[in-house]
Amino acid sequence: MIALLPLAIHAGTVQAEFEDFEEFSDFSVYGLSESKTLRIFKAELEPVLEDLADKYLDEDETLTIRFTDIDMAGDIQPWRNTNNADIRYVEAVYPPRLKFTYALKDASGETVMEDEASISDLGFQTNSIAPIRNRYLHFFYETTLLEDWMRKTFRNRDS
Repeated sequence: MIALLPLAIHAGTVQAEFEDFEEFSDFSVYGLSESKTLRIFKAELEPVLEDLADKYLDEDETLTIRFTDIDMAGDIQPWRNTNNADIRYVEAVYPPRLKFTYALKDASGETVMEDEASISDLGFQTNSIAPIRNRYLHFFYETTLLEDWMRKTFRNRDS
């Protein structure tokens, strides 16, 4: 099953797709199902993608990101607290990991960049460029990881 998150943005368009999200490595918030977790992720991802599109895409470009796996930062360890078995323990040994393919198309629909990516950040807890304003989000580390990847991938390209 593929879930879509199309976003029409002022400076270009970003589409997020989620391929077989029920099979992602670690994709659950508070023990919720993957489909409920996906709704939360989409809600938190949308403003991030809008901001990234404004920064890095031309207004006639379309970027499609198809997530093939998400492994959230931290780990759920029910044996540590039997009364609250769905608590996520965020520790350095459980970094966030994102796997996806992406394609950037110009106004004529021609693909100008295309690749797959597997990204992680072992220093995710000490990432100094992470905005403090979003630390309360469920997917703070994952969206910060995606922001960092997008900055590195699209900031200095020839447009």
